[in-house]
Amino acid sequence: MVHHVVRGGRVPDEWVSVRVAVGPRFRLSEGSRYGAVLILLVCGVMSAIISSPGLPSALLTAGLQGAAVLVALSRPATSNVLRILLAGAVLTSVVLAAIQGGSVMRGVSDLISAGLILTLPLIIVVRFRRNLHVNVQSVLGAVCIYLVIGIVYANVDSALGHLDGQRFFAEAPGVTSSQFMYFSMVTLSTVGYGDLTPETPGGRALAVSEALMGQLYLVTVIALLVSNFGRARQPLSPR
Repeated sequence: MVHHVVRGGRVPDEWVSVRVAVGPRFRLSEGSRYGAVLILLVCGVMSAIISSPGLPSALLTAGLQGAAVLVALSRPATSNVLRILLAGAVLTSVVLAAIQGGSVMRGVSDLISAGLILTLPLIIVVRFRRNLHVNVQSVLGAVCIYLVIGIVYANVDSALGHLDGQRFFAEAPGVTSSQFMYFSMVTLSTVGYGDLTPETPGGRALAVSEALMGQLYLVTVIALLVSNFGRARQPLSPR
């Protein structure tokens, strides 16, 4: 039997063959995983904007966002405890969306949804912080984080509008989740149509911070990844 020497020990040749065969399939699975996350996030944003206000729209949006988080956790190495905790958070978010209570309940539901979707960037960063190459998976993960920024701001804007008790938009006395998502994505991309403008000081502060974050993210993170696509970076030197 042919053996390979690894760190002073000998590994059977069959083990090396199996490991080499499995490697490419794992990388393809990683890429398809974040492609699926991106599709779920885009569908969640579109459903929130297009769907008529009501229970079906709220359940669909919460379900798509929760599914994006769970798909990102589908890697076999993920801790079972973390999966259970986030699955419970997803279920809580869906249940609160189904209740459709008063302003306070809806505001709390929006904040929980924002906290849940914020776990997605953490998962992506932890997964790719040791990746020494900028590849398709890296770019997909970065685009997912960009969409998450808009979704989080939409939820925070909605929570502020429900908990503050004041009219959030100057042009709309009664606002819906569709308007909040639309306004957030327009603000993030700094398109600035002007059909919806925040009336409260808190809403204006959120809009300014979102516009700044959206532009800085595009010209730094996305631009850096695209310019270094396919290149290898140096690993961190041990101290």
